[in-house]
Amino acid sequence: MKTKWYRAALMLLLLLSGFGVFAQVEERGGEDSTIKIEFRLTDHASNKSQTYKLYGINYSVNNPYYMQDESKLINNGSCGISIDMAQEADEFLLKWVAGAIKNASGEITIVHIGSVKKPRKIVFTDGKTGSSSESFYTATTTNSFPQISIYVKSLTVDGITIFTMAKPADKSE
Repeated sequence: MKTKWYRAALMLLLLLSGFGVFAQVEERGGEDSTIKIEFRLTDHASNKSQTYKLYGINYSVNNPYYMQDESKLINNGSCGISIDMAQEADEFLLKWVAGAIKNASGEITIVHIGSVKKPRKIVFTDGKTGSSSESFYTATTTNSFPQISIYVKSLTVDGITIFTMAKPADKSE
């Protein structure tokens, strides 16, 4: 079976023109982002602070649980924050993740760029890392910044206290 010359020419033209399919990748937190999120971590022992850029944050609260008659605290509750970093970890952040920095507090500010909306503020005290992950790849276009889960003693959002850890449950009974 013979191939017509124009089919081969058309195929060659398509290959040489760079006609291709590109994946649509949305830049996370790039120049077009309408929200800017910053995380300020403070070590109260050394009075040192460092500010980091974030892609995202979420928090989860488990309230204290009492017995039905409300007399005995069974579970004193917990509060966790997950942050998705937008930059590499520096020495200060790595020391905090490793547990070398105690009694750290943090303030996360969410600003809507080009908007009159009031910036949101999330403040926590006594933040300890529960888990963290960071990935490294050989591909030059791929990078994974740290993702950190934090357990906190108190959480305030826009000046409203969302969580304060209750006193530990009495284990003697």
